[in-house]
Amino acid sequence: MVRLAIRGYGNGRLVFTERIELPDSGLDDLSSISETHALRLIPYERHMIEIEFLDEPDVNQRFFRFGTDPLGMVQPLKFRM
Repeated sequence: MVRLAIRGYGNGRLVFTERIELPDSGLDDLSSISETHALRLIPYERHMIEIEFLDEPDVNQRFFRFGTDPLGMVQPLKFRM
C-alpha cells in the first residue's frame, strides 16, 4: 500500500489537498489522478503540485514537486520542451 498526500498550489497559496491510498499495483493510475489535479490549477498563472509519500522516512526523498512556480520548490530545475 502506498499512502500519498497531494497538494495543489495556485499563485503561491494552497488550493487543494487530498490524501489517497493506492495498492502498490495502483501506481499505474497516477497519470489519471495527476491529470485531474492539474486541471484544477488551470486558472492560475503560477502553479505547483506537491506529492508527499507519507511512508518515506527520508525527508529528502519524501516530496516530489512540479509546476511553473519554483518558489515552493527545493533546488528547482528548469527545462525546455
